[in-house]
Amino acid sequence: MRITAIDPLHCSALIAALSLLCACAGDPVSRSERSGAAPKIAGGRCSKPGPAACFCNDGQPRGMQTCQADGSLTACVCDDDAFGNADDAPASAGGSPSPAPSRPRGGPLCADLAGSSACATSSYQSSELPSNILFVLDRSGSMACNPPPTQESAACEMMAIPADGTMPTKWEITVGALGTVFDALLSSGSAANVGLTFFSNDSTCGVQSTPTVPLAAVSAGQVAALKDALAATIPSGGTPLVGATSLAYAYLHQEAAQHDGCQEPCGAHGNRYVVLITDGADSCPNPTRPEDAARCTAAGSCPKYLVREEAPEAAAANIKTFVIGAPGSEPARGYLSELAFVGGTARNATCSHDAEGTAGDCHYDMSSSQNFASELASALDAISTGAALGCEFGVPEIRDGVPEEKVNVQLTGGDGVPVCFKYDESPCEGGANGWQFRKRPDGSKDFTRVAICGAACDRIRADSAARVDVILGCKTLTVM
Repeated sequence: MRITAIDPLHCSALIAALSLLCACAGDPVSRSERSGAAPKIAGGRCSKPGPAACFCNDGQPRGMQTCQADGSLTACVCDDDAFGNADDAPASAGGSPSPAPSRPRGGPLCADLAGSSACATSSYQSSELPSNILFVLDRSGSMACNPPPTQESAACEMMAIPADGTMPTKWEITVGALGTVFDALLSSGSAANVGLTFFSNDSTCGVQSTPTVPLAAVSAGQVAALKDALAATIPSGGTPLVGATSLAYAYLHQEAAQHDGCQEPCGAHGNRYVVLITDGADSCPNPTRPEDAARCTAAGSCPKYLVREEAPEAAAANIKTFVIGAPGSEPARGYLSELAFVGGTARNATCSHDAEGTAGDCHYDMSSSQNFASELASALDAISTGAALGCEFGVPEIRDGVPEEKVNVQLTGGDGVPVCFKYDESPCEGGANGWQFRKRPDGSKDFTRVAICGAACDRIRADSAARVDVILGCKTLTVM
């Protein structure tokens, strides 16, 4: 919710309810006091008895509350049956709307926050933001081989042709599995945006800054474009894994930046994920971009630069990296595990990772699989319709008037019983059970987005009638 010009009465209420900065002309408090329209409100207290406008659960300043003789404020009343907005409310002798009947539109607060009028005056019903999933697919020549047990990886390295032309290749299996995933996202009605890019894209070591299929909302047309791109591509060339991943990060950073200054939906402003699928280590050592040459040299190599610098920086800016290692990726097992670990998607807190070694299990490792088709389908389903569809919600823009330690997130399910989640700073994909602010591309907290993690997210997903409210003004409930 972006605040623009607001009339003096609503500006006073905004200061009281959300303590946001508003763009009122002149001095809103003194103007309202001169008109006698509303009491002066600061820090949750008011200067003189009388009615005042306040924010309702839809984020609009159309409710009413009362400043009492002791300086306290009553709960905000937002009764749609009484009036549609503050301008339609009956006016009192002083020129301001009279208090409306007492049936709050937003319903009760959770037990931990009940009884606090400061919370009740500033709740906001949040809408879920989409996930953005960019699939980065290895189409190197070795993907034309059959997976084990039909063809062992060592034999494929010697000659990258299928050992048995009647059996599916790794490429054919991957294309089929991705097609199934795209169909599942479409049928689920997911709010996800999905895109697709390949490496190499020129049968040698080429990569591209713009995906073959750019990110767009899941629709029949987008799914058709994704499937057409898969059908038109055949395995060939080397494995520029580092360059492709670096450019995928750059693309998602760019898409996220488009959100600044525009109204929703625009840009990749929700959860952002790279899903990397490869059957080997990087075989194209030269930097993709000239500006990376010095950075790669300083890190020791471009692969080292990716896991030491780029992937962690992307994860800090809410771009997570899932990694699937297909048969043939045995020598790169440690590196791929490290990439998943620093990319924020370690499969468990105790997984092993060593970019210099050959052991690791933080990623989806299928290098020893004897049923690649089944394992790949399960992994893609777990990522695309589970982990990558996180519970992320937009909230009113919190500026310097409302401290971050006075924000709470409440779920009201189909049973009508409100439950508050606690703030949890643990990694969302690594054991957190509660909510947290998402990060901006520069790593700072984004106070317009909250993510709900772990079992708390599962609870929302399991309840089709779930409603999420962000409550401003009360001390944050935190995980101890």
